[in-house]
Amino acid sequence: MVYWFKIIYFLLLLQAISRCLYFWQLKEYRWDRFRAMLATSARNQYLLPSLQLFRPRLTFKILILFYLSFYFSFLFHPLLAYLLLPLTVSLAVLFLAPLTGLLYDLIILAAKIKLLFYKKLTVIGITGSYGKTSTKEILSHILASKYPVLKTPLNSNTTIGVALTILKSLNSTHQYFVVEMGAYRLGEIAAICRLVKPKIGILTGINEQHLGLFGSQENIIKAKSELLLALPKNGLAVVNGVNQFTKKLAISQAPTKFYGYAKQKINLLGQGQQLNLSAAIIVAQYLGIKKFDLTHLPQLKSALTLTKGLNQATIINDSYNSNPAGFNQAIKYVSDLPFKTKILITPGIIELGSQSAKIHRQLAAQAKPVFDQIFVTKPEIAPYFQVKTGSEADLLQKLTLILTKNHLLLIEGRFSAKFIKVLCSNQS
Repeated sequence: MVYWFKIIYFLLLLQAISRCLYFWQLKEYRWDRFRAMLATSARNQYLLPSLQLFRPRLTFKILILFYLSFYFSFLFHPLLAYLLLPLTVSLAVLFLAPLTGLLYDLIILAAKIKLLFYKKLTVIGITGSYGKTSTKEILSHILASKYPVLKTPLNSNTTIGVALTILKSLNSTHQYFVVEMGAYRLGEIAAICRLVKPKIGILTGINEQHLGLFGSQENIIKAKSELLLALPKNGLAVVNGVNQFTKKLAISQAPTKFYGYAKQKINLLGQGQQLNLSAAIIVAQYLGIKKFDLTHLPQLKSALTLTKGLNQATIINDSYNSNPAGFNQAIKYVSDLPFKTKILITPGIIELGSQSAKIHRQLAAQAKPVFDQIFVTKPEIAPYFQVKTGSEADLLQKLTLILTKNHLLLIEGRFSAKFIKVLCSNQS
C-alpha cells in the first residue's frame, strides 16, 4: 500500500511541476511577464492543482528545472511540498537564473565573434507591435528568389534567439540576414542591434501591445524606435506611413521611406498583409529585385488562415498571436464573408495594462454587429463582451453541438495546441 502511495504521489508531483514549468516557459522565464500573468485569471491555473495536463517543451533547461524542483520539494513534508510547488518551481527558476544569464552572455559573445567574419552580410531588422513575423516571412521569400537568405525562425526574436540562429545557421553563402526583433522593455531592441548591426530597418507599426510591461505608450514608441536609431547613414529606414504613431517618425539618420497598403493580388488573407507586403516590396526593390512572384507566397502560421474544421464548419484561424490591430483586421475580414452565422471565440489580449478595459470594450463594440455568438475563455475579459466565460473544455463541448457546415468560426488569440487541433480537424 505504501509503495502504491509513493507512485501516485510521484505522478502527482510530476504533473504539478510540469504545470508550473509550462507557464514559466510560456513567459520565457521572465519575471516581468510572469508577474503580469499572475495579475490575470491564469494565476489560478498556475497556483492550483488541475486535471488538465500542461506540458512544457522538452529542453535541456526544462530537464534541469525538473530536477531542481524535485530536489527542493524533498526538503518539505510530502503534503506541504505538493502545496508549495508553485513557489518551489519559482525558486528553481530563480536559482538557475545567474547560470542561465552567464550562458546567454557567452552565446551572444560567440555570435558577435562569428559575425566579424561576415563583413559582406547585410542585416535587415524588422520590429513593431504587430506584423513582424509576416513581414519577415514575405520579405525572405521575395529575396530568396535572387539571393541566399537567412531568417530568424518562427518568433525567435530575442537577443539570445538571434544569437543562436547565427551560431547554428549562418554560413558563407548567405548575403542577407532578415532579423525579427521583439521587446518587452526599453533597451532590448537596441541590444539586438548591437549584436547584428542592421543596415536596413522596417518598423511595421505601433499600438498598445505589451503596454502592461512597457508602462506607457511613450516607452513602446521609444523601444521600437531603437531600430531606426541604430541604422547607419548609408542604410534605409522603411516605416509604416498609416499608423498613428509611426507616420511622422522620421528619426533615423538613414533615408526614410514611408509605406501604405499595397494593392496586389496575393494568396494571404486580410488587409494587414497588404501593409506587410508593401514594406517587403520597398526593401526588395532597394536591393535590386524588380519582379516578384506574389501568387505563391508561403502560408504563414502568423497570419489568418482559412480551413474546414470541426463538423465541416469554416474556420478562420488567427491563434498565432493577438494584438489590437490584428484583432480589428480579423473582424473586418470576417464581416465581408457571406455566412449567415458567424461565431467568435477569444481569450482576449494579454499584457495591455491600464488600457485593457478600453481596448477590449472597443473590440467588443466592433465584434457584436458582426458575430451572432461570442465566447470568451478568460473571466477578466468576459464583462467587456457582456458574455459568460468558460474553460476550453466547456467551449469545445458547446461548439461540437452547434457548429455545422453553414457556420463560420473565428479563432482570435492564443488557445492550447490541443484545442486548436480539435477545432481545425475536418470532422463530419
